[in-house]
Amino acid sequence: MSEAIDTAVGPAHLRRSDRKTLGVTVHPDGSLELVAPHRAPINDVLAKVAKRAPWIRRQRLAFVELNANRPPKRYSGGATHRYLGRQYRLKIRKGSPPTVRLLGGYFHITASTPAEQVIRRMLDAWMLDHARVQFENRLQRWKSWCERNRLPVPQIRIRSMSMRWGSARRDGTITLNPELVRASSTCIDYVLVHEVCHLRHPHHGSAFFKLLSYLCPTWREAKLRLERTDL
Repeated sequence: MSEAIDTAVGPAHLRRSDRKTLGVTVHPDGSLELVAPHRAPINDVLAKVAKRAPWIRRQRLAFVELNANRPPKRYSGGATHRYLGRQYRLKIRKGSPPTVRLLGGYFHITASTPAEQVIRRMLDAWMLDHARVQFENRLQRWKSWCERNRLPVPQIRIRSMSMRWGSARRDGTITLNPELVRASSTCIDYVLVHEVCHLRHPHHGSAFFKLLSYLCPTWREAKLRLERTDL
């Protein structure tokens, strides 16, 4: 449960948790998410946000520059779409039955009409089906690790999220954004390991990053690549 608050850098969503320090996240759309200890006075939260204002502004500016170079997706013949990090062009033909096939460097789409909203629904459905397979297969390698470390056996849940790639709950549920299947295998694995680490360390403290660096030494490069890739 979050509440909207006004800060020195504009509106923010504030959540309370059992963490010991304030967590500050700037999302790609520029929105600000704060996670504060249950007993932290609101004035202390606002003061810490004000102190981090220069960093928040730099993050927002970086996202604005990235988003400015990302044209909206097209769903017409010749448009390109990513799957597992590679770009494929759309080849669309009118016919039946409706199908989406990945062959060579193309998505071959047969549809009753070439209308972009129809092609988008078909391609999104294909991506969702393949996201389930990809995410589940990649999670398998971590289930035994979780068992050995007395953590809940993780289970995948897929849900569209506007501001994040994944999340994890204490019961082992790992939720992933289906759009992540468009990213490279390296980026997908990074997000998955990130959420697995949250099963042991719910917050972004030093222990969390120590475990993440141990399990995924190249996570910083993968994170930067994910942020800069036009999916």
